[in-house]
Amino acid sequence: MTKVRMEWTMDEFFSSGGTTAFVDRLCASLGIHASTVKVVGVSTASLLINYEITPSKEEPLSIAEIQQKQTQ
Repeated sequence: MTKVRMEWTMDEFFSSGGTTAFVDRLCASLGIHASTVKVVGVSTASLLINYEITPSKEEPLSIAEIQQKQTQ
């Protein structure tokens, strides 16, 4: 599971598309399909988002390749 801390309030996050927009942006930046990402939770404290990436059989990138793209 990966965690990301954002400098947004909960209201800002959800008024800007919430988890759907987060997943869409994450997937676009990594070049992966949205079905591979599951948001596990969102909590306050500078907005902390927990999510998991689980590649499907159709995903052309391995989990290691996705992880490498994410840390770039």
